[in-house]
Amino acid sequence: MKLQHQLKETIERLKHAQPIAKIGNWVLDLHTGVMTWSEEARRIYALPSGQTESTYQEWESFVHPDDLAIVRSRIHDSRNSLTDFSLSHRIVRRDGEVRELFAEIKCHLDSERRTMGLSCIVHDVTEMIQIKRSLSRTEENISLIMDLIPLSIYARDAAGNYLWGNQVFLNHYGLTADMLHGKNMRDLVRTEEEFIELSRQDAEVLNSDEKLFVSEFSQKNSEGELTTWRIIKVPFTPEGFTQKAVLGIAEDITIRKNYENDLLSLTEKLTKRNKELEQFSQMVSHDLRGPLATLMGVTDMIDNVKLDQEEVATFLSGTKEALLKLDNIVRTMNHILDPRKQNQTV
Repeated sequence: MKLQHQLKETIERLKHAQPIAKIGNWVLDLHTGVMTWSEEARRIYALPSGQTESTYQEWESFVHPDDLAIVRSRIHDSRNSLTDFSLSHRIVRRDGEVRELFAEIKCHLDSERRTMGLSCIVHDVTEMIQIKRSLSRTEENISLIMDLIPLSIYARDAAGNYLWGNQVFLNHYGLTADMLHGKNMRDLVRTEEEFIELSRQDAEVLNSDEKLFVSEFSQKNSEGELTTWRIIKVPFTPEGFTQKAVLGIAEDITIRKNYENDLLSLTEKLTKRNKELEQFSQMVSHDLRGPLATLMGVTDMIDNVKLDQEEVATFLSGTKEALLKLDNIVRTMNHILDPRKQNQTV
């Protein structure tokens, strides 16, 4: 009586556990052709609640048409080899809903080692597969986003082996994702100095377990063009790894750097031009006054004094000399103020 009571309690616990785990079972008697279903198995196949028995043919009618051939083949092989097996397959409920199942089927033998029946533990894994597919799509979306971001993003382990890189990173080195597989940092750097510096940076990140900011790092791309990058490196542990690796995020600042260099060059030119303008101002205040004073004096003499021909010639000679000096000053002024001439001399 005590054993029967314990058995009854065990059966009840199994009945409560099966719905939680979405695990049911059925038993097929090959002599009678009757298949007996557990309560959870009926829920998995969406059988009427009062139906506890069916036939093997009815069970087959639930199997997805694309999976039926492999299911029949596996069961046939099991009965001939007298071995157990497991397989994943789909079923189609009467309302058209498709469910994903994992089944473990056991072959039962009689005393003469002939197959007398089959029993199956069936697990409804539909939600698990849906979650897995959703995660896979999420990973694909993340990968797509990483490739669309205009930053070079990559990861490499402590030994310098690359784990992955986004499209910007691959384009910089002229690689594809497949070509990056198995590559080490030493395979991609241009010089030994680059390798030493990048190795030092990675070691600092991994040893300190803190992020590192590199304001400028110059390197030639796959086409031989010099590019400048601003880099942030952080330590992280990739999925499936126990040791930390380095995640690098680099921004191409080549255009910005060239602009800064152009701006610096322009500043130097403007500084030089400003000095020349200061010289011009001094010249105006000093050199220009002399010829002008001479001309003004000649004008006063002509207005106030009666001169003979020789004296007029003397005054005209002085006036011409003053005009030549003034012309030379004006030419110098034009040279200083003309930007085109400045570009030729700078």
